[in-house]
Amino acid sequence: MLGAACGEVVAGKKIGNRAMLWGAIGGTIPDLDVFAGLFTDQITSTSFHRGFMHSFLFAALAPWLLAKLTQWFYGNQVYRKQGYKAAAMIIWLVFYLGAAAGLNFIPVLMGEGLSWYALGPTMLLGVLFAGKLWKDYWKRDLKMVEASYLTWVSLFFWSIFTHPILDCFTSWGTQIFQPFDDTRVQWCTVSVVDPVATIPFLLMLIVASLIHRSNSARGWWNLAGLIWFCGYLMGYTLWHKSQINALFEDSLKAKNIQYSRYYTNPTIFNNIVWSGVAEGDTAFYFSQYGFRDCKAVFDPISVIPKHHYLMKQIPEDARAAHFLRWFSDGYYNVVPYHGDTLQVNDLRFGLMGDSLKGNNYVFPFLLFKNDKGEWDVLQNNRNRENMEANRQSLSALFNRIFHGKCLDVNTNQPQH
Repeated sequence: MLGAACGEVVAGKKIGNRAMLWGAIGGTIPDLDVFAGLFTDQITSTSFHRGFMHSFLFAALAPWLLAKLTQWFYGNQVYRKQGYKAAAMIIWLVFYLGAAAGLNFIPVLMGEGLSWYALGPTMLLGVLFAGKLWKDYWKRDLKMVEASYLTWVSLFFWSIFTHPILDCFTSWGTQIFQPFDDTRVQWCTVSVVDPVATIPFLLMLIVASLIHRSNSARGWWNLAGLIWFCGYLMGYTLWHKSQINALFEDSLKAKNIQYSRYYTNPTIFNNIVWSGVAEGDTAFYFSQYGFRDCKAVFDPISVIPKHHYLMKQIPEDARAAHFLRWFSDGYYNVVPYHGDTLQVNDLRFGLMGDSLKGNNYVFPFLLFKNDKGEWDVLQNNRNRENMEANRQSLSALFNRIFHGKCLDVNTNQPQH
């Protein structure tokens, strides 16, 4: 959506909705690095994601090639050929089905099963979308597209350049200085999925797309969407971040917990419930707080032993060990798994729930010896053994987002 809005700013008056479409494509291109997992191993693909294709250098170089390809595409009228239009329709329908499946999977994760509140509207939108593709794309004789080479360069630059900047506001880490430096920038003020940020932005973009490109109202609606999104990102979430940091420091001090550094970030789907993890000498200290909680304190605080000594059997220069320390920025603990296999948990992503219960880590890796006898890594956060517990934790999270959490003064147990 951010790429689409940037495309509209650059070329909306010249090429109409195509500016939004190509801006959205440009804004998606950096994330195509996830397909590295189809061609290489876990360590390389995970390191490559948010790597060079999210760098400032890529944003500076790629638009020149993409602009040339787009000019060829329109100059040779490829976009008007029936074969291409048929392929494009299939791709867009598959894309929609994937997005609809993702939306309908949210209530499943919450333990509620398929919901007609989600399934009905997505099915209706799918029918409307297919009808629009048929009427306004397949049956329509598309108009000629005229835009200068530098216009295309500018459109792709802004749609790609804003993508890694946006990613810096989330967790994971974005290597914006590649290939010169592999530092991963992460400001951790917004979740990778936040409906409050995106849904109003999407609605304003849709309104803008329905207005003719010669009407100045189109630009104002697009600008309103950008103001909402950027204001939420750089105002609301930064304000929450500053409050959370101060509260986490106070909560640790009240418990007389000594720490060297800490890390805070919002939980998935919202900016209300936040997690915090602080590093001590032999353990990490994890807790959550929600802005709707009855008491302004991170409580309870779970003690998570580091157990880094379990990795002593692994050479310091081993590729797998180096990757885990680099990727987690040192915020990791180790627990035995099976045999000589270890589970290394990236604690930046916290726990499924507000305290340590069993094996409820959000982002675990398995550290094991592969067929070659070398230490290797496998991401293990999609295993089935914890699915039911994860659904319960997500349900509790949504309840806390909307209703907060209080502690019963007699039992000290959470009351919702």
